[in-house]
Amino acid sequence: MTESAFHDIFPHGPDTTPYRKLTGDYVTAASLDGERIVKIDPRALTLLASQAFVDCQHLLRPGHLQTSSTTPRPRTMTASSPSTS
Repeated sequence: MTESAFHDIFPHGPDTTPYRKLTGDYVTAASLDGERIVKIDPRALTLLASQAFVDCQHLLRPGHLQTSSTTPRPRTMTASSPSTS
């Protein structure tokens, strides 16, 4: 067995993750019982889910993975592959 390495779930320090804004059209600020809240239109979640599928289809397709040396290649099963279960 390989040894596990411990990683903080929420590491402290600056966030260097690159983010991309899809849109700001479906998000507004409001007040509820004197507290400021963020209101998210359900269409925002539909857009987010749709874009997630597009990104996964692009980033996980074999042709893209062969050109990217930093992305691990997913294991795929075909009809001729032996089952490992």
